[in-house]
Amino acid sequence: MKLNRAVQALTVLGGALLVAWFRPAEGPAEPGSVARPAAPASTAAVIAAGASAVVQAAVAAGPAASAAPVDQERVEVCGVGKLRRSELDTGEGQQKPAWMQALDRQAEQGLADMLKRLEAGTLRQRVAGAVLGKDVQAAAQLAASSDDAATYRIALLACRKDATYRQTYGYVSQQRARLAASAAGRFEIPELPVPGAVPSACAALNLERLVLLDPGDAWPWLLRLNDAHGDEAAISQALYQVAQRRRLSANTRALTATLADVVGADPTPGETWALISAIGTDAASNWDGSLVGVGRACRAEALRDANRRQVCEQVARRAPDMAMDAMDSRVLHALEERLGLPHSPQALSREDVDRALGGITEASMRGMAEPTCAHVADMGRHVVKLAREGELAGMRAYLKAAPASAPR
Repeated sequence: MKLNRAVQALTVLGGALLVAWFRPAEGPAEPGSVARPAAPASTAAVIAAGASAVVQAAVAAGPAASAAPVDQERVEVCGVGKLRRSELDTGEGQQKPAWMQALDRQAEQGLADMLKRLEAGTLRQRVAGAVLGKDVQAAAQLAASSDDAATYRIALLACRKDATYRQTYGYVSQQRARLAASAAGRFEIPELPVPGAVPSACAALNLERLVLLDPGDAWPWLLRLNDAHGDEAAISQALYQVAQRRRLSANTRALTATLADVVGADPTPGETWALISAIGTDAASNWDGSLVGVGRACRAEALRDANRRQVCEQVARRAPDMAMDAMDSRVLHALEERLGLPHSPQALSREDVDRALGGITEASMRGMAEPTCAHVADMGRHVVKLAREGELAGMRAYLKAAPASAPR
């Protein structure tokens, strides 16, 4: 098993589970600038590879340090039994062994059971189930007449993700064809799955209705900010509207939060795998509607305009009430520095973000290096807590409890 595959899956097992990784921003970098975050490939990799990838990668790192004695030769895998550690590394390109197939069936059954429960639940749960089951058309049809903002938001976000994927698929297909016809054909671009039928019901969903359903929510205007793409008038209007709001809905984990309400505080292993599937779906565009758009709109050169600077300051003073995860916290920290404002408690530096996520990940791995059903359930409990309290709450708690001498 290649090391990068193990590292990707290990990231999923970390305490944050939806870690915000940052890549270079588009255009020239500037001191204190906020980079556009990359979608966490680790989550997508695990969902694509199956639950067995999680276990295989965790054990590949070897037994973690623990107060309890650890069997150096064998490892207990939830729903499978005890295996030799060497059996967990199957090598690249080989057929999945029986233990991997069994674990993947366990995860598939957990997701199937969850979809049945969601289908029999509230309207919001049915919409969430349709999205989790990759039926965007059904989700949009169910949510079209809903007066519940959270339900409507789940379907609208699924429609936006579907449209974005279709655009990406078209672009990637063009690039593949161009490279194939040129001397650069030796460079390969991965082929994406062909999108299915266009979900026509998405045409009935729009941000205008969501604004009416929940006027105090900044999320629709952050989406408009994200969609502005250099239209300065649209950017200014969206920033102004964000500055008038006092809260941001917890949209980045809408499916995970819906499932967390269904499973309760103590999920079973099967429910845990279903929760991880929800995280994978939520992660597809985890900055869509986040404060990242504010960071880009309020970059240093834009702040030379007095009107833009004024509205950016207004947004920065509202933003502490909107930050819920590592990405938002990092954006807020950089924005406050850029504007010369004192740092709010919700703003964390890149160093603190890295330290908190790294520490939480390390603590989580001490349990998941022995993937018993109890430890898988522990991971499920953490996912539920994350969905209910937000990533930032866990990070701040870790930093408060961590020794002052911890590496920064």
